[in-house]
Amino acid sequence: MRKIFVILIPAAAALGGMASPAFPQRVELRSGRTIETGVVSIGSASVVLEGGRVLPRADVREIRLAQKEGPAAAPVSNAAADRWRELFKEAAALGQRYPGMDGLILLSDDDYRLREDGTWTERNHFIGQVLKEGLRGAWGQVTAEFEEGRSRARIVQATVYHPDGKAFPLNSAQVKTVAPQAETLFFTEERRLSYSLPELEPGSIIEWETEVETYNPFRKDFFFPSDGFQAEQPIAVSRLSVAVPSSQKLDYAARNFNGPFSRFAKPELSAAGGERRYVWTLRDVPPIVSEPAMPPYFDYAPNVEGALFKSWDRIFDWLRPMYEERTKPGPELAAFTQGLVRDCRTPEEKVAKIYHYIQKEIRYIAVKMGVASGWGGYDANLTWKRRYGCCIDKALLFTAMLKAVGIRSTPALLSTNQSDLVDFKVPSIWFEHAITLLDLGRRQIFLDSTGYDYRFPSFPAMDQGAKTLAIFPRQVVPVPVPRPRDNESRYDFAIALSTDGGASVLFSASYTGAPEAGLRRYYKSLKRNEQERSLEDWVNALSPDSRLLRWRLGHVDDISRPFTLSLVCQLSRYAVRAGNVYLLALPNYERDFPEAALPARRYAVVYPTSEEKRYRWRVSLPVGWKAAALLPRVKLGGPSGERYAQKCRQENRAFVCESDFRRPARVIAVSDYAEHRKFLDRVSRLTKDRIFLKVSPR
Repeated sequence: MRKIFVILIPAAAALGGMASPAFPQRVELRSGRTIETGVVSIGSASVVLEGGRVLPRADVREIRLAQKEGPAAAPVSNAAADRWRELFKEAAALGQRYPGMDGLILLSDDDYRLREDGTWTERNHFIGQVLKEGLRGAWGQVTAEFEEGRSRARIVQATVYHPDGKAFPLNSAQVKTVAPQAETLFFTEERRLSYSLPELEPGSIIEWETEVETYNPFRKDFFFPSDGFQAEQPIAVSRLSVAVPSSQKLDYAARNFNGPFSRFAKPELSAAGGERRYVWTLRDVPPIVSEPAMPPYFDYAPNVEGALFKSWDRIFDWLRPMYEERTKPGPELAAFTQGLVRDCRTPEEKVAKIYHYIQKEIRYIAVKMGVASGWGGYDANLTWKRRYGCCIDKALLFTAMLKAVGIRSTPALLSTNQSDLVDFKVPSIWFEHAITLLDLGRRQIFLDSTGYDYRFPSFPAMDQGAKTLAIFPRQVVPVPVPRPRDNESRYDFAIALSTDGGASVLFSASYTGAPEAGLRRYYKSLKRNEQERSLEDWVNALSPDSRLLRWRLGHVDDISRPFTLSLVCQLSRYAVRAGNVYLLALPNYERDFPEAALPARRYAVVYPTSEEKRYRWRVSLPVGWKAAALLPRVKLGGPSGERYAQKCRQENRAFVCESDFRRPARVIAVSDYAEHRKFLDRVSRLTKDRIFLKVSPR
């Protein structure tokens, strides 16, 4: 189901990944210029136009559909008229059950058929009605991906039906073959058929069918059908069919078939014509209702994954010899690595030195031209010499360099926690990432050398909480979520109030883990004047008409040392006067939690990783001022180990307040949400408190 919808048109949306124009487009630049062209892809950093021209994403203000004279409708036969009446009748019935939707899906039907010779076809049949303008772009393109030399694709049919009875069938001459574009430098042999549905408008019903035939599989037993059964629109019929030769058996895992769908987790089985067919059918599937911080799709939607065998041994037997061969350090690489760590005294120091070297010196560029390089990666010695590679290439190089200094490790495959976590109940090869699992004697640690900004021993948050396939030990090993203090932000404010309510502030901050990497990446991407402007904006958010006096960013480009931030600023009108009392809001004290806004949730709350924020404020008072009411001393706890504490104390003509918020869990289960929300609500209300300062009359 999910693999259907890949096209987004509105430039104001959060666009990531690939896109193709459903209609001619008008690209409006921030400079005021307008370009009439097709848009091939829209990423967070760039926009690729037809003809290969690349624009910086920041230069593009808006992308609009351009006007184009559409094709004439085809004459409607009696059969087409019957089909038109049938589809609009079904859409009306579904629309009555789900009013107010942007679209309706009448059919999502995915059909896999495996032949005796190991080749297979996948056929996708989709019928939907566009009800609102915003969905026209998302559904305006029919695509089918294939790999040259292994598979072929075709668009079997594609028709747009108008409410007035007009029909616009497939025009084969308008089908294009394009190479998918990605944000990062990623070169593969994958291609895509692309067809823009003509005359698509709100009220139209679209019906299309695609077929991809894998005629040259690299392994005949590597057949892994999968599908999801739910979408953001309601679905009248959602079906997955998998046919295998009668001599074969499909092992499968059916997940999230909950409530009324629980009895459909087992497929309908049939045998005929030398085939064994497994069919899962769900009817009247409600739409996904989006929630803040919700899990990836396959962690909550009904879905099925299948394979022709139960054991992961075949995957290990296939990958391990390739990885062992490609992680042998040659004499040149071994000598370089040993020289690199010559001054290191402990295994941890050696690991850190090699880790930071690969992060900094080996650029992420993926060149995948076949099975061996796609799953097996390139030889570590080659990756080292040419100074670039993808995640598996960098993981193999990391293992080879560690091997050169006597430290054991293994490449580990995973799907990140931002996407759909792999269900290890059935084997699969559809991992999207590779990292490294190291054995340091008394402990094992994970590291991800693709993360340019993570300081040892931290690694990207997207890996944390996922399960990995560790190739050399032939094990499934979960990635731990770091302790909160390993993802800590520590802030220190020294504030000197003046008699007019202004303040001079000395601020310093230090970080670990994900917060440190995120800030290092952010400030590294800015020029010095942009860095200063960013800090000025932060200071002005504390109090209007304020001034940044001086600032310093520590170790922005040196990944081996902690990133730090410090500044001095002058705040005007900081303390708010009410008679002889001043109200003081401590800077950065107030917190809100949008993920807890809903009174109840269908899905778990998923955070990027664990978190700890520690604050210390020391406020010096003018002569004649005193604290009339400080923040109360508080200790709170939540259902998943969350903790919040705050306290204040007076020191002569000053007071010191401290707070500590920590959350060890990355995922908060639905069963814990009510208590979690209550905890966050109490924290939010507490952090809206103000300190009262009293001024003695002269």
